[in-house]
Amino acid sequence: MLTNLFSSDSRSTAHLRRSAAFSRVTTVIVSVCAAMQIAAQPAPAPMSPSTPSQPIQIQENAPDRYTIVKGDTLWAISGRFLKQPWRWPEVWRMNRDQIRNPHLIYPGQVVVLDRNASGGPRLMIEDSSASRGGVVRLSPTVRGEAREAQPIISINPQDVEPFMVRNLVIGAEAFANAPQIVRAQGERVAMAAGDPFYAVGLKPEMGKEFQVFRRGRELRDTTIPARPWYMWRHNEPDPQIIGYEGEYLGDAKVLNAGDVTKLEVVSTRQEILIGDYLIPTPPTDQPRYIPRAPEAQIDAIVMTLPSGVQEAAKTSVVTLNRGAKHGVELGHVLAIFKPEQTFNNPRYKESSLNWVPLWPKTPSEDPRTLNIPEERIGLVFIYKVFDHVSYGLVMNTGKEPVTVGNRLRNP
Repeated sequence: MLTNLFSSDSRSTAHLRRSAAFSRVTTVIVSVCAAMQIAAQPAPAPMSPSTPSQPIQIQENAPDRYTIVKGDTLWAISGRFLKQPWRWPEVWRMNRDQIRNPHLIYPGQVVVLDRNASGGPRLMIEDSSASRGGVVRLSPTVRGEAREAQPIISINPQDVEPFMVRNLVIGAEAFANAPQIVRAQGERVAMAAGDPFYAVGLKPEMGKEFQVFRRGRELRDTTIPARPWYMWRHNEPDPQIIGYEGEYLGDAKVLNAGDVTKLEVVSTRQEILIGDYLIPTPPTDQPRYIPRAPEAQIDAIVMTLPSGVQEAAKTSVVTLNRGAKHGVELGHVLAIFKPEQTFNNPRYKESSLNWVPLWPKTPSEDPRTLNIPEERIGLVFIYKVFDHVSYGLVMNTGKEPVTVGNRLRNP
């Protein structure tokens, strides 16, 4: 009986050992399968680069309330409250639709800053009709009452008015099918105010009023690879040419429409010649847009300074080699960077024995050249956009001037 008991215990012990071993093997197999499953899963997507990583910075002397006056601009108002004016939509809690179709702000309204709002500082317009003096969030709405005052705009129109109506840089696509002067009345070669002339290529949807331009020098985007000389063709456009400098000559109006349209010169800045181009007069009213940072990454260069100067300062207009096809929109704010500079180190000294053949070279303690790193020198506010070219207004600069070739990127 004792023998049977010990035999039974031995069999039970062996069974337990086999069960434990099977359990360990099963655990290992499950762990390996789980590891393989985890490895097969894709890595989590990185955070979007457009997500703001730094908190909004308020000006040290930012007021709690500010009454909007005539002549104010969105840029000036945001600069009163924010160290980074392009983050205006974040403080107003605007969505994308509200940015593209912003609510109008009028002189006399009061902007209120809530420093302790949930999610960070917040700007609001005080509701004058609220009985308890509350505030309302800025959002699109319909106004029933008439207002004599004009709503404030994004930037000062006096700074950009000459460039809004008389564009000095015109995209290459604008000249492709632009109407052109083909003949003057009589035997005239040049035309002045009051002189009639004839042009082709005008369409009824272009309207009755035109500006006269002469195509100037070509504008090249040096970031586009140059076409090899052996691929040059007369009938193929150069990919580096993205626009032309257009020289504004004057204004004209339609007298008689037709296949060959008769027009009359209304005013001239300089004489108009056969072969000059006609472009429909653009509206003088500025569109409504909100200063903001681009959502996509923009990498551009200052292509020209339309004013003809060598250096640009605050309120100067610059042209960029990026446009709507690259993601640039009205109201975008870009930072200007001075490129890295390399120069010879005046403290570098080389041993005279280094010139002796077969003599061991003695390295210098100082490097031969030194580098000044890339430096941010200002901001540019985009106020007019074509397909491949944009206009920007220099808003903030330090002591370093803006020059042709400076790079522009997201602020």
